[in-house]
Amino acid sequence: MFPSIATVCLSGSLQKKIKCIAAAGFKDVEIFENDLTAFEGSVKDAGQLVKDHGLKVTALQPFRDFEGLTGRDRQLAFNRAEVKFEQMAELGTDLLMICSSCHPNSAGGIERIAADFDELGDLAEKHNMRIAYEALAWGKHIHDYRDSWEIVRRANHSQVGLVLDTFHIFSRGTDLSAIENIPGDKIFLVQTADAPALSMDHLSWSRHYRCFPGQGELDISRFMRSLTKTGYEGPLSHEIFNDVFRRSEPAQTARDGFRSSLYLESMIQNSTNDIPSPETLRGFDFVEIACQPKHLDSLRKFFSALGFFKTGTHKLMPAEQWCSGELQFILNSDEDFADQFLTLHGTSVVAVGIKVDIAFSCTKRAKHLKLPIIEPKQVGAEHNMVGLKNVDGTVWYWVDRSTSQHAFENSFVPTGVTNQNSSQESTLISQIDHISMSQSYPDFLSTLQSFRSLFNLTKTSVFDVFDPKGLIQSQVVQNEDLSFQLAFNVSDAQSTTSAKFIERSKGSGVQHIALRTQDIFTCANALKGSGTSALKIPKNYYADLHTRFDINPSFVERLKSHQILYDEDEHGAFYQLYTLPLEGKFFFEFVQRDNYKGLGASNAWLRASAQQSHYGPEQN
Repeated sequence: MFPSIATVCLSGSLQKKIKCIAAAGFKDVEIFENDLTAFEGSVKDAGQLVKDHGLKVTALQPFRDFEGLTGRDRQLAFNRAEVKFEQMAELGTDLLMICSSCHPNSAGGIERIAADFDELGDLAEKHNMRIAYEALAWGKHIHDYRDSWEIVRRANHSQVGLVLDTFHIFSRGTDLSAIENIPGDKIFLVQTADAPALSMDHLSWSRHYRCFPGQGELDISRFMRSLTKTGYEGPLSHEIFNDVFRRSEPAQTARDGFRSSLYLESMIQNSTNDIPSPETLRGFDFVEIACQPKHLDSLRKFFSALGFFKTGTHKLMPAEQWCSGELQFILNSDEDFADQFLTLHGTSVVAVGIKVDIAFSCTKRAKHLKLPIIEPKQVGAEHNMVGLKNVDGTVWYWVDRSTSQHAFENSFVPTGVTNQNSSQESTLISQIDHISMSQSYPDFLSTLQSFRSLFNLTKTSVFDVFDPKGLIQSQVVQNEDLSFQLAFNVSDAQSTTSAKFIERSKGSGVQHIALRTQDIFTCANALKGSGTSALKIPKNYYADLHTRFDINPSFVERLKSHQILYDEDEHGAFYQLYTLPLEGKFFFEFVQRDNYKGLGASNAWLRASAQQSHYGPEQN
């Protein structure tokens, strides 16, 4: 099997699409009929354009409304096919993809349709062409791949084969087991697409919400296991219709598409590439904050009040190591640091260390997936950590225990101050509970794909946060024991808290870090002692708590006095406390979990409302 992509996946002109597809690493491309029709040159010119970029045309597609017709309609369909065969010769491809008919005059019947394809196979053979038949999920008569396969089987023509499309199969909830009985040489094309789990009509779902494998919620790996058993050796071609892709830079979309193809390759059984399996994450190791000098003193007071100790200073740059138990924060105030990340974004998270069992295996998998990685020698670093250079500019280092210890011992000079909180039991802050990112939709899809292809993570369903200025969509990726949780927030509305963060920070990034504690009230007092202001919560919220939960009124007053939010699920209670965003951007959250499993989704709208109120209409 080899990677391919349809031009419909990208925005822009055919010239731009072909350039970006080739630059991303593809060697094969499906030409979408609309792109060919809108092309200003001749069909032969389009074929030469493809060749000039080192590409080969996998197929011309789609050819619509062919089968089940009579009279003039039928003759016109065959005439169109003959024209397409002539165009295909100029494009340099021998495969025409035909989707099942939605024509109002088409008639059903397996035998009838098989006869149509047998006759079309004869016409294709005269032109040295092949045709591949796809069952559209909304096809008038044929919408199940098992029926399209039966038609191809009965046509029994050497030039007639099958298309398997993951979206059409999964959107119908069709059983995959029958795929394993299809001979691989009768499958002429496999089209791949993922999608979020939505409840809507098949056509709208397909036209607006498809995404690359690794970005959605379909069980693509199960499909790949079934496909491998057929012996299929042809193209795995992305066919994505997505409103985000239609307005995104085609270069980024093409790169994501190629990495998704490599992700599919890693799923193939008996692969000869010796690709390590996705790594299991074990939580967060450290966070590095690029810190403007004007914020350095307040952050020092903040961490000191929470029980952190300054344990080291960097050998080569103005950076400090602050530790509590096994948790580490780096405050880096070097204004020339990380390609002037600090100058561009202001005080913000620049790097995160995430725990894995074997860092080398993670690096090997990342290189196979052609993810953009940062290695020590590239940046002249003293440490030996390798990490993902995310699309938003942050670096996510994967570290095992020895890698982390070696990195900090090599890079930092001890201050002589002992980390007195040597165990989680003795710390006020026990660990990072989760990290939340606000991203543009294209950056979200890129980041989601990178993390899901590299690590063994699951996704929660998307949930809506009702910001006073618009809708924010939120989704979480997490490991099995929830020691790693990464929340994504995206919004099309221009003035939501998520969108304003991106505007103020000049790009996507980490919006807040949630720190876990066993004593939220002591944390609240520590914040006051450090001079850090808590986000003010409306008084009506606490009046409403009496009606939602069976809790003591005096306890509610205690929550109110500290600006602490509260929630419960079937497992237990949850407490949240937010700091004010630093210059409208980055902030901290403190959480206490009494067996509670979620991230406080029911309070997310209130946090957004409180933040909007804090800045007022003139700053929003």
